[in-house]
Amino acid sequence: MPRLRQILSLLADAQTTLLMQPVYILPIIGGYTNGLLWQVFRLSSHIQMAMFLLLLYLQVASIVCAIVTKYHVVSNIGKLSDRSILFWIFVIVYHGCAFVITGFFSVSCLARQEEENLIKTKFPNAISVFTLENVAIYDLQVNKWMMITTILFAFMLTSSIVISFYFSVRLLKTLPSKRNTISARSFRGHQIAVTSLMAQATVPFLVLIIPIGTIVYLFVHVLPNAQEISNIMMAVYSFHASLSTFVMIISTPQYRKMIRRGFRAQHPIISTQMTKVGPPSADISLRLKKLSAPEM
Repeated sequence: MPRLRQILSLLADAQTTLLMQPVYILPIIGGYTNGLLWQVFRLSSHIQMAMFLLLLYLQVASIVCAIVTKYHVVSNIGKLSDRSILFWIFVIVYHGCAFVITGFFSVSCLARQEEENLIKTKFPNAISVFTLENVAIYDLQVNKWMMITTILFAFMLTSSIVISFYFSVRLLKTLPSKRNTISARSFRGHQIAVTSLMAQATVPFLVLIIPIGTIVYLFVHVLPNAQEISNIMMAVYSFHASLSTFVMIISTPQYRKMIRRGFRAQHPIISTQMTKVGPPSADISLRLKKLSAPEM
């Protein structure tokens, strides 16, 4: 699960910063893209946003399932029970919801004529935005699928926070009770793994869920300086993979040792001690004489 989350985070960062480069137009629910997917492949902003939403949900789902998995492992220390069918159903369903939400979002885009009518009616001063070829505009009232997508997405964020918090508390309470069940070395290993997992789960909450949740809130509730806030939130979000990887390294002793060994290998220590060369000792000379003497 942690490796899957790192891969998804890397893909999401690459898409956001290089392939997509989204620009939101608030208070309008919509925006356009300037990345390679549009400049080179002419992929519409709506399809790119669907890809972004899919990767975002899969990241959150992998975090939740990593915490649940670790709790299941710790709670079964000293037992012969394997992961239950209910556990795998939860993992599959929770990840499968990403494709359900993305499916609802894929049919939430307005037609070109609906977009033009919406801007002329609600945002006449922003009619120049409509001249952009790759702009995508949504509305919670004109297209009900967007309302359903927003509700499901908000429910996903809320449920992820609740489930993660619940199993994190249970995990931290269960681990000390296993101290006398396993060896001290194994217990120390579980402690390090739990600490690293908690640290890595905190980073997405700060730089993933909060920024995206703020942007979703700004789509529904118009606030002053919403455009500037949205740009700041996207900038914060774009650092989440790098920050998560950094936290994983500093919270895992094995990775810290690898980094230290790498730095030491680049700066080898050269000894300045001089080796004294002299005549062989008397003991060595005596042994050589004995070996060279013929046997009688």
